[in-house]
Amino acid sequence: MSKIKLFLLLLCIALWLPQSMAADNAIKMAYNFTTVSQNVVFNSAMQSGGTLQLSAQVKDGGGRNPGDPFTVKLVFYNSSNAVVSTVQQAYTMVLGGALAPYSVTATNCGGSCTNVAYVSVQFYGKDGGYWAGNYGPMITLPSLTFNGGSNILYNPEFGTYSGNAFAQGWTSTAGWQNCALYSGSATCVIDNGASVNSGNYSATGGSTSGSAGGYTAAPSLCCGASSAQFNADANNTAKVTVFVNRTTADSKVYVDQVGDSNTITIQQTGTPNNYASYSGIGNSNTVTITQSGNNSTQSNYTELSITGNSNTASITQTSTGGGKGVFATVANSSNILTVQQKDAGSHYAEINLSGGSKTVDLLQQGSAAHMAKITLSGQPIGLNLTQSGGTQQFYSINYNCTTQGGCAAISVTQGQ
Repeated sequence: MSKIKLFLLLLCIALWLPQSMAADNAIKMAYNFTTVSQNVVFNSAMQSGGTLQLSAQVKDGGGRNPGDPFTVKLVFYNSSNAVVSTVQQAYTMVLGGALAPYSVTATNCGGSCTNVAYVSVQFYGKDGGYWAGNYGPMITLPSLTFNGGSNILYNPEFGTYSGNAFAQGWTSTAGWQNCALYSGSATCVIDNGASVNSGNYSATGGSTSGSAGGYTAAPSLCCGASSAQFNADANNTAKVTVFVNRTTADSKVYVDQVGDSNTITIQQTGTPNNYASYSGIGNSNTVTITQSGNNSTQSNYTELSITGNSNTASITQTSTGGGKGVFATVANSSNILTVQQKDAGSHYAEINLSGGSKTVDLLQQGSAAHMAKITLSGQPIGLNLTQSGGTQQFYSINYNCTTQGGCAAISVTQGQ
Protein backbone atom coordinates (compact mmCIF):
# COMPACT_ATOMS: atom_id res chain seq x y z
CA MET A 1 0.00 0.00 0.00
CA SER A 2 2.82 2.39 0.90
CA LYS A 3 4.45 1.77 -2.50
CA ILE A 4 1.19 2.58 -4.25
CA LYS A 5 0.88 5.83 -2.29
CA LEU A 6 4.48 6.74 -3.12
CA PHE A 7 3.88 6.01 -6.81
CA LEU A 8 0.76 8.20 -6.87
CA LEU A 9 2.62 10.99 -5.09
CA LEU A 10 5.47 10.88 -7.59
CA LEU A 11 2.99 10.81 -10.45
CA CYS A 12 1.24 13.91 -9.12
CA ILE A 13 4.56 15.70 -8.77
CA ALA A 14 5.54 14.73 -12.32
CA LEU A 15 2.27 16.09 -13.67
CA TRP A 16 2.54 19.27 -11.62
CA LEU A 17 6.17 20.21 -12.32
CA PRO A 18 5.99 21.27 -16.00
CA GLN A 19 3.11 23.64 -15.41
CA SER A 20 4.46 25.14 -12.19
CA MET A 21 7.94 25.63 -13.64
CA ALA A 22 6.71 27.37 -16.81
CA ALA A 23 7.74 31.01 -16.48
CA ASP A 24 5.58 33.90 -17.59
CA ASN A 25 7.13 36.54 -19.80
CA ALA A 26 7.69 40.13 -18.70
CA ILE A 27 7.71 43.47 -20.50
CA LYS A 28 10.10 46.39 -20.14
CA MET A 29 9.54 50.01 -21.05
CA ALA A 30 12.12 52.52 -22.32
CA TYR A 31 12.89 56.21 -21.74
CA ASN A 32 9.69 57.83 -23.06
CA PHE A 33 6.44 57.79 -21.10
CA THR A 34 4.57 54.76 -22.42
CA THR A 35 1.16 53.18 -21.90
CA VAL A 36 0.84 49.41 -22.27
CA SER A 37 -2.83 48.52 -22.33
CA GLN A 38 -5.59 46.06 -23.13
CA ASN A 39 -9.36 46.50 -23.47
CA VAL A 40 -11.69 44.27 -21.46
CA VAL A 41 -15.33 44.16 -22.57
CA PHE A 42 -18.14 44.48 -20.01
CA ASN A 43 -21.12 42.13 -19.80
CA SER A 44 -24.41 42.83 -18.01
CA ALA A 45 -23.11 41.53 -14.67
CA MET A 46 -20.18 43.93 -14.78
CA GLN A 47 -22.43 46.80 -15.84
CA SER A 48 -24.48 46.16 -12.69
CA GLY A 49 -21.48 47.25 -10.64
CA GLY A 50 -18.85 45.63 -8.50
CA THR A 51 -15.15 45.75 -7.75
CA LEU A 52 -12.39 45.55 -10.33
CA GLN A 53 -8.78 45.20 -9.23
CA LEU A 54 -5.81 45.53 -11.55
CA SER A 55 -2.45 44.37 -10.25
CA ALA A 56 1.01 43.36 -11.42
CA GLN A 57 4.48 42.65 -10.14
CA VAL A 58 6.81 45.52 -11.05
CA LYS A 59 10.43 46.48 -10.51
CA ASP A 60 12.96 49.07 -11.63
CA GLY A 61 14.35 48.17 -15.04
CA GLY A 62 17.98 48.97 -14.24
CA GLY A 63 20.24 51.71 -15.51
CA ARG A 64 20.99 54.72 -13.40
CA ASN A 65 19.00 56.25 -10.56
CA PRO A 66 16.64 57.83 -9.47
CA GLY A 67 14.18 55.03 -10.25
CA ASP A 68 11.30 54.74 -12.70
CA PRO A 69 8.04 56.76 -12.49
CA PHE A 70 5.09 54.41 -12.78
CA THR A 71 1.35 54.03 -12.22
CA VAL A 72 -1.54 51.68 -13.03
CA LYS A 73 -4.90 52.85 -14.37
CA LEU A 74 -8.42 51.67 -15.09
CA VAL A 75 -10.04 53.87 -17.77
CA PHE A 76 -13.74 53.20 -18.37
CA TYR A 77 -15.34 53.90 -21.77
CA ASN A 78 -18.89 53.93 -23.12
CA SER A 79 -20.00 52.44 -26.43
CA SER A 80 -19.08 55.68 -28.22
CA ASN A 81 -15.48 55.32 -27.00
CA ALA A 82 -15.82 58.33 -24.71
CA VAL A 83 -14.18 58.21 -21.28
CA VAL A 84 -16.70 57.66 -18.48
CA SER A 85 -14.24 57.73 -15.58
CA THR A 86 -10.63 57.01 -14.66
CA VAL A 87 -9.33 55.35 -11.50
CA GLN A 88 -5.59 55.15 -10.98
CA GLN A 89 -2.92 54.58 -8.41
CA ALA A 90 -0.98 57.66 -7.33
CA TYR A 91 2.23 58.13 -9.29
CA THR A 92 5.19 56.52 -7.59
CA MET A 93 8.87 55.80 -8.19
CA VAL A 94 9.69 52.14 -8.72
CA LEU A 95 12.95 51.52 -6.89
CA GLY A 96 15.18 48.53 -6.39
CA GLY A 97 15.68 45.27 -8.23
CA ALA A 98 13.03 43.19 -6.46
CA LEU A 99 9.53 42.65 -7.85
CA ALA A 100 6.80 44.25 -5.76
CA PRO A 101 2.99 44.38 -6.17
CA TYR A 102 1.33 47.47 -7.65
CA SER A 103 -2.44 47.66 -7.90
CA VAL A 104 -5.49 49.86 -8.29
CA THR A 105 -9.08 49.07 -7.25
CA ALA A 106 -12.24 50.58 -8.73
CA THR A 107 -15.63 50.20 -7.07
CA ASN A 108 -18.62 50.66 -9.37
CA CYS A 109 -16.35 52.02 -12.10
CA GLY A 110 -15.51 55.07 -9.99
CA GLY A 111 -19.17 56.14 -10.08
CA SER A 112 -21.55 54.03 -12.13
CA CYS A 113 -20.99 51.11 -14.51
CA THR A 114 -24.38 51.35 -16.22
CA ASN A 115 -23.07 52.95 -19.42
CA VAL A 116 -19.63 51.33 -19.44
CA ALA A 117 -18.89 49.22 -22.53
CA TYR A 118 -15.30 48.32 -21.73
CA VAL A 119 -12.36 49.17 -19.51
CA SER A 120 -8.83 49.91 -20.66
CA VAL A 121 -6.31 48.42 -18.23
CA GLN A 122 -3.15 50.52 -18.39
CA PHE A 123 0.41 50.39 -17.14
CA TYR A 124 2.10 53.78 -17.51
CA GLY A 125 5.71 54.70 -16.89
CA LYS A 126 9.23 55.22 -18.23
CA ASP A 127 12.91 54.91 -17.38
CA GLY A 128 13.70 57.59 -14.81
CA GLY A 129 17.35 57.60 -15.84
CA TYR A 130 16.44 58.41 -19.48
CA TRP A 131 18.81 55.87 -21.00
CA ALA A 132 18.34 54.63 -24.55
CA GLY A 133 17.23 51.01 -24.49
CA ASN A 134 14.95 49.03 -22.22
CA TYR A 135 15.75 50.28 -18.72
CA GLY A 136 12.20 51.31 -17.80
CA PRO A 137 9.80 49.52 -15.44
CA MET A 138 9.67 45.74 -15.78
CA ILE A 139 6.14 44.32 -15.46
CA THR A 140 5.03 40.71 -15.06
CA LEU A 141 2.06 38.69 -13.79
CA PRO A 142 -0.69 41.22 -14.62
CA SER A 143 -4.13 40.38 -13.25
CA LEU A 144 -7.61 41.85 -13.50
CA THR A 145 -10.31 40.42 -11.24
CA PHE A 146 -14.01 41.18 -10.94
CA ASN A 147 -15.49 40.80 -7.45
CA GLY A 148 -12.50 38.73 -6.36
CA GLY A 149 -12.88 36.14 -9.11
CA SER A 150 -10.33 34.69 -11.52
CA ASN A 151 -7.99 36.64 -13.75
CA ILE A 152 -9.97 37.87 -16.77
CA LEU A 153 -7.09 39.43 -18.70
CA TYR A 154 -6.24 38.21 -22.17
CA ASN A 155 -2.73 36.73 -22.39
CA PRO A 156 -1.55 37.75 -18.90
CA GLU A 157 1.60 35.74 -19.60
CA PHE A 158 2.67 38.39 -22.18
CA GLY A 159 3.09 35.48 -24.59
CA THR A 160 4.38 36.10 -28.11
CA TYR A 161 3.65 34.22 -31.30
CA SER A 162 5.84 33.09 -34.20
CA GLY A 163 8.89 35.07 -33.13
CA ASN A 164 7.14 38.44 -33.02
CA ALA A 165 8.49 40.94 -30.51
CA PHE A 166 5.12 42.10 -29.18
CA ALA A 167 2.87 40.62 -26.51
CA GLN A 168 -0.25 39.38 -28.25
CA GLY A 169 -3.43 41.17 -27.22
CA TRP A 170 -1.52 44.10 -25.68
CA THR A 171 -0.73 47.49 -27.20
CA SER A 172 2.14 49.84 -26.45
CA THR A 173 2.00 53.55 -27.32
CA ALA A 174 5.74 53.41 -27.96
CA GLY A 175 5.48 50.37 -30.22
CA TRP A 176 7.45 47.15 -29.73
CA GLN A 177 11.04 46.11 -30.27
CA ASN A 178 13.41 43.32 -29.33
CA CYS A 179 14.91 44.01 -25.91
CA ALA A 180 18.00 46.14 -26.35
CA LEU A 181 20.73 47.83 -24.34
CA TYR A 182 21.65 51.39 -25.27
CA SER A 183 19.28 51.70 -28.25
CA GLY A 184 15.59 52.04 -29.00
CA SER A 185 12.62 53.63 -27.25
CA ALA A 186 9.91 50.98 -27.67
CA THR A 187 8.58 48.40 -25.22
CA CYS A 188 10.03 44.89 -25.34
CA VAL A 189 9.07 41.40 -24.17
CA ILE A 190 11.46 39.43 -21.99
CA ASP A 191 10.87 35.95 -23.38
CA ASN A 192 10.88 33.38 -20.59
CA GLY A 193 9.14 30.76 -22.68
CA ALA A 194 5.46 31.69 -22.32
CA SER A 195 3.83 30.69 -25.58
CA VAL A 196 0.76 31.46 -27.60
CA ASN A 197 -0.91 28.48 -29.23
CA SER A 198 -1.10 28.92 -33.01
CA GLY A 199 -1.94 32.58 -32.64
CA ASN A 200 -4.59 32.00 -29.97
CA TYR A 201 -3.77 33.47 -26.61
CA SER A 202 -2.78 31.01 -23.88
CA ALA A 203 -4.56 33.18 -21.37
CA THR A 204 -5.84 32.15 -17.97
CA GLY A 205 -8.97 34.13 -18.75
CA GLY A 206 -10.70 35.83 -21.62
CA SER A 207 -11.87 34.85 -25.06
CA THR A 208 -11.86 36.16 -28.60
CA SER A 209 -15.63 36.43 -28.72
CA GLY A 210 -15.87 39.85 -27.11
CA SER A 211 -17.51 38.51 -23.96
CA ALA A 212 -16.74 39.87 -20.51
CA GLY A 213 -13.08 39.61 -19.76
CA GLY A 214 -12.26 38.93 -23.39
CA TYR A 215 -10.16 40.80 -25.87
CA THR A 216 -12.44 42.32 -28.49
CA ALA A 217 -11.84 40.59 -31.78
CA ALA A 218 -10.98 43.03 -34.56
CA PRO A 219 -13.67 43.59 -37.20
CA SER A 220 -13.12 41.97 -40.57
CA LEU A 221 -11.44 44.20 -43.13
CA CYS A 222 -11.75 44.37 -46.88
CA CYS A 223 -9.40 42.80 -49.35
CA GLY A 224 -7.27 40.66 -47.08
CA ALA A 225 -6.24 43.52 -44.81
CA SER A 226 -5.46 42.93 -41.15
CA SER A 227 -5.53 44.91 -37.92
CA ALA A 228 -3.22 42.44 -36.19
CA GLN A 229 -0.07 43.72 -34.56
CA PHE A 230 3.13 43.66 -36.59
CA ASN A 231 6.72 44.77 -36.19
CA ALA A 232 8.31 47.69 -37.98
CA ASP A 233 10.71 46.69 -40.73
CA ALA A 234 14.12 46.04 -39.16
CA ASN A 235 15.98 47.93 -41.90
CA ASN A 236 13.80 50.99 -41.45
CA THR A 237 14.15 51.05 -37.67
CA ALA A 238 17.90 50.59 -38.00
CA LYS A 239 18.13 53.65 -40.25
CA VAL A 240 16.13 55.73 -37.80
CA THR A 241 18.25 54.55 -34.87
CA VAL A 242 21.48 55.48 -36.64
CA PHE A 243 20.12 58.90 -37.54
CA VAL A 244 18.74 59.68 -34.07
CA ASN A 245 21.94 58.57 -32.35
CA ARG A 246 24.14 60.99 -34.30
CA THR A 247 26.21 63.37 -32.23
CA THR A 248 24.56 66.35 -33.94
CA ALA A 249 20.85 67.11 -33.87
CA ASP A 250 20.52 69.21 -37.03
CA SER A 251 18.12 68.56 -39.90
CA LYS A 252 19.26 66.88 -43.10
CA VAL A 253 17.76 66.97 -46.60
CA TYR A 254 18.89 64.90 -49.58
CA VAL A 255 17.22 65.27 -52.99
CA ASP A 256 18.15 63.25 -56.09
CA GLN A 257 16.11 64.07 -59.18
CA VAL A 258 16.37 63.28 -62.89
CA GLY A 259 14.37 64.84 -65.71
CA ASP A 260 10.98 66.25 -66.64
CA SER A 261 8.83 68.88 -64.91
CA ASN A 262 9.18 67.96 -61.24
CA THR A 263 8.25 70.36 -58.47
CA ILE A 264 9.77 69.90 -55.04
CA THR A 265 9.08 71.73 -51.81
CA ILE A 266 10.75 70.50 -48.60
CA GLN A 267 10.40 72.50 -45.40
CA GLN A 268 11.82 71.36 -42.06
CA THR A 269 11.65 73.31 -38.83
CA GLY A 270 12.60 72.44 -35.28
CA THR A 271 15.29 70.31 -33.74
CA PRO A 272 16.51 67.87 -32.60
CA ASN A 273 16.51 65.70 -35.69
CA ASN A 274 14.31 65.91 -38.84
CA TYR A 275 15.38 64.08 -41.98
CA ALA A 276 14.03 63.96 -45.51
CA SER A 277 15.37 62.10 -48.53
CA TYR A 278 13.70 62.15 -51.93
CA SER A 279 14.81 60.34 -55.09
CA GLY A 280 12.86 61.07 -58.28
CA ILE A 281 13.55 59.96 -61.90
CA GLY A 282 11.27 61.25 -64.58
CA ASN A 283 7.94 62.72 -65.66
CA SER A 284 5.61 65.18 -63.92
CA ASN A 285 6.24 64.45 -60.28
CA THR A 286 5.18 66.87 -57.56
CA VAL A 287 6.65 66.26 -54.10
CA THR A 288 5.83 68.34 -51.02
CA ILE A 289 7.36 67.32 -47.68
CA THR A 290 6.77 69.39 -44.56
CA GLN A 291 8.23 68.34 -41.21
CA SER A 292 8.12 70.39 -38.03
CA GLY A 293 8.67 69.88 -34.33
CA ASN A 294 9.81 71.43 -31.11
CA ASN A 295 12.67 70.93 -28.71
CA SER A 296 11.07 67.80 -27.27
CA THR A 297 10.84 66.16 -30.67
CA GLN A 298 13.07 63.15 -31.24
CA SER A 299 13.18 62.85 -35.04
CA ASN A 300 10.75 63.29 -37.91
CA TYR A 301 11.79 60.88 -40.62
CA THR A 302 10.83 60.64 -44.30
CA GLU A 303 12.19 58.58 -47.17
CA LEU A 304 10.50 58.60 -50.56
CA SER A 305 11.44 57.09 -53.93
CA ILE A 306 9.36 57.87 -57.02
CA THR A 307 9.91 56.37 -60.47
CA GLY A 308 8.13 57.59 -63.58
CA ASN A 309 4.87 59.09 -64.85
CA SER A 310 2.57 61.65 -63.18
CA ASN A 311 3.14 60.94 -59.51
CA THR A 312 2.16 63.30 -56.71
CA ALA A 313 3.34 62.85 -53.14
CA SER A 314 2.60 65.08 -50.15
CA ILE A 315 3.92 64.14 -46.69
CA THR A 316 3.23 66.32 -43.66
CA GLN A 317 4.54 65.58 -40.17
CA THR A 318 3.91 67.90 -37.25
CA SER A 319 4.92 66.85 -33.78
CA THR A 320 4.50 67.59 -30.11
CA GLY A 321 6.99 64.88 -29.32
CA GLY A 322 7.78 61.36 -30.37
CA GLY A 323 9.41 60.16 -33.57
CA LYS A 324 7.42 60.01 -36.77
CA GLY A 325 8.40 57.88 -39.76
CA VAL A 326 7.30 57.51 -43.38
CA PHE A 327 8.98 55.12 -45.80
CA ALA A 328 7.41 55.17 -49.26
CA THR A 329 8.13 53.83 -52.74
CA VAL A 330 5.90 54.99 -55.61
CA ALA A 331 6.53 53.57 -59.09
CA ASN A 332 4.85 53.98 -62.51
CA SER A 333 1.55 55.47 -63.65
CA SER A 334 -0.47 58.25 -62.01
CA ASN A 335 -0.11 57.47 -58.34
CA ILE A 336 -1.04 60.02 -55.67
CA LEU A 337 0.20 59.64 -52.10
CA THR A 338 -0.80 61.86 -49.18
CA VAL A 339 0.42 61.10 -45.66
CA GLN A 340 -0.17 63.13 -42.50
CA GLN A 341 1.32 62.11 -39.16
CA LYS A 342 0.71 64.38 -36.21
CA ASP A 343 0.23 64.73 -32.46
CA ALA A 344 2.30 63.00 -29.79
CA GLY A 345 2.19 59.45 -31.15
CA SER A 346 5.31 57.88 -32.62
CA HIS A 347 3.55 56.81 -35.82
CA TYR A 348 4.88 54.46 -38.50
CA ALA A 349 3.94 54.14 -42.16
CA GLU A 350 5.43 51.87 -44.79
CA ILE A 351 3.92 52.28 -48.28
CA ASN A 352 4.63 50.65 -51.64
CA LEU A 353 2.60 51.46 -54.75
CA SER A 354 3.06 49.99 -58.23
CA GLY A 355 1.16 49.44 -61.44
CA GLY A 356 -1.94 51.39 -62.46
CA SER A 357 -3.14 54.59 -60.84
CA LYS A 358 -3.16 54.39 -57.04
CA THR A 359 -4.42 57.01 -54.61
CA VAL A 360 -3.53 56.64 -50.95
CA ASP A 361 -4.62 59.12 -48.29
CA LEU A 362 -3.28 58.24 -44.84
CA LEU A 363 -3.88 60.17 -41.61
CA GLN A 364 -2.29 59.06 -38.34
CA GLN A 365 -3.11 61.19 -35.30
CA GLY A 366 -3.39 60.99 -31.53
CA SER A 367 -1.10 59.96 -28.71
CA ALA A 368 -0.72 56.27 -29.61
CA ALA A 369 1.97 54.87 -31.92
CA HIS A 370 -0.24 53.94 -34.88
CA MET A 371 1.26 51.67 -37.54
CA ALA A 372 0.34 51.11 -41.19
CA LYS A 373 1.92 48.88 -43.81
CA ILE A 374 0.39 49.32 -47.27
CA THR A 375 1.25 47.55 -50.53
CA LEU A 376 -1.02 48.11 -53.54
CA SER A 377 -0.40 46.81 -57.05
CA GLY A 378 -2.19 45.98 -60.29
CA GLN A 379 -5.17 47.93 -61.62
CA PRO A 380 -6.27 51.36 -60.29
CA ILE A 381 -7.47 51.45 -56.67
CA GLY A 382 -7.71 53.98 -53.85
CA LEU A 383 -7.21 53.65 -50.10
CA ASN A 384 -8.28 56.13 -47.43
CA LEU A 385 -7.01 55.19 -43.96
CA THR A 386 -7.46 57.15 -40.72
CA GLN A 387 -5.88 55.98 -37.46
CA SER A 388 -6.68 58.05 -34.35
CA GLY A 389 -6.72 58.15 -30.58
CA GLY A 390 -4.78 56.97 -27.58
CA THR A 391 -5.09 53.22 -28.27
CA GLN A 392 -2.54 51.88 -30.73
CA GLN A 393 -3.98 50.86 -34.10
CA PHE A 394 -2.46 48.51 -36.68
CA TYR A 395 -3.35 48.19 -40.35
CA SER A 396 -1.61 46.11 -42.99
CA ILE A 397 -2.66 45.27 -46.53
CA ASN A 398 -1.00 43.65 -49.54
CA TYR A 399 -3.53 43.83 -52.35
CA ASN A 400 -3.25 43.28 -56.09
CA CYS A 401 -6.25 44.65 -57.97
CA THR A 402 -6.99 42.41 -60.96
CA THR A 403 -10.33 43.93 -62.05
CA GLN A 404 -10.05 45.51 -65.49
CA GLY A 405 -10.63 49.23 -65.16
CA GLY A 406 -9.94 49.28 -61.44
CA CYS A 407 -11.30 48.20 -58.04
CA ALA A 408 -13.61 50.00 -55.63
CA ALA A 409 -11.90 52.37 -53.22
CA ILE A 410 -11.13 51.12 -49.71
CA SER A 411 -11.99 53.31 -46.73
CA VAL A 412 -10.92 52.40 -43.18
CA THR A 413 -11.25 54.31 -39.90
CA GLN A 414 -9.56 52.99 -36.76
CA GLY A 415 -9.81 54.44 -33.26
CA GLN A 416 -11.41 57.64 -32.08
